[in-house]
Amino acid sequence: MNEIEARKQIVYYSHKVHAQGLVCATDGNLSIRLSEDRVLITPSGLRKEDMTVEAPIVIDFQGNPIGDSRRPSTEYKVHLEAYQRREDVKAVIHAHPPKAIAFTIAEVRLDTCILPEVVLTLGDVPVAPYATPSTEDLPNSMSDLIARSDAVMLARHGSVTVGATLSDAFKKLEKLEHNAEILIYAHSLGGAKPFSSEDIHRLQGLREFYGIKTQAQACSYRPSGSASGAANPQCEMNNERSVSRDFSPGTSEFEALVAEIVRRVRGS
Repeated sequence: MNEIEARKQIVYYSHKVHAQGLVCATDGNLSIRLSEDRVLITPSGLRKEDMTVEAPIVIDFQGNPIGDSRRPSTEYKVHLEAYQRREDVKAVIHAHPPKAIAFTIAEVRLDTCILPEVVLTLGDVPVAPYATPSTEDLPNSMSDLIARSDAVMLARHGSVTVGATLSDAFKKLEKLEHNAEILIYAHSLGGAKPFSSEDIHRLQGLREFYGIKTQAQACSYRPSGSASGAANPQCEMNNERSVSRDFSPGTSEFEALVAEIVRRVRGS
């Protein structure tokens, strides 16, 4: 992709992530790999709704702007980490999908192995432990995870989705947040029931049939009652806690969750 087309793509998908509520204010960042040593990335301090073709900045793989005095996004290190770990990755979206983030804040498993299309395309989405934004700790926390999955959650912070194009990365982001929304509804109705091992095996076997090339961690079978088990030690919780919590709209649990999300977003 030439630079002019790449700029148009970044503008288009910047507007889409904002319009769909996947970022707010100046949050989030998008990038496209232009060559082996150059990346086009959104600038720091600009709302995605206000993105123009002149706004993205070309940087090298040390994060230095090329022919530009402006600052790239403060999370450029996350993007460079993904490109350095994966030669197949040509585009990266780091967003703040509120429903998906809520699961990491509440330390409830964001189970992406409950919907057929998500099992096929994303698989079991890993969660990186919390790391301070804009520091080396953040890319380091997700380094091994992004090497084997096209979608990674950053605890209490956001998501990273990658692909051959921004369209690919955006589709994965949409699926991730949609899955989180459905899972919240399922929790309010008594909990998500897992697939059987046979169902998961059949679904994963269809990836080749549909020509799905996304890199994903395979879903594993979870016995009934353990669908909300932890994705990693950061999200450890027992089944009793999962069943007893009621996230139905209007309940104190739901209001507390919403308040915590708002507090975290305003503080980020």
